[in-house]
Amino acid sequence: MINLNETLLAIDPAEALRDEVGKFEVTSPSGEKFSVICRPGSSITNIRLETKGVNPQVHQWRIRKVGEMNYPQETTV
Repeated sequence: MINLNETLLAIDPAEALRDEVGKFEVTSPSGEKFSVICRPGSSITNIRLETKGVNPQVHQWRIRKVGEMNYPQETTV
């Protein structure tokens, strides 16, 4: 679980954000910034740059959690 204002590096941001909930600022290796909202039970398969013959570690995405999202707990009857 990523904490608020925590930053991590990932080759595949979709994999890194799997099971996360909240608002994230995701920066691509070339500097483009994306706002990503993760909701419970929703996901994407993957996001990766196509890099042929290049070390993928060089092409990491920066992910920073910028907001929390609170959802009401489901109740069972």
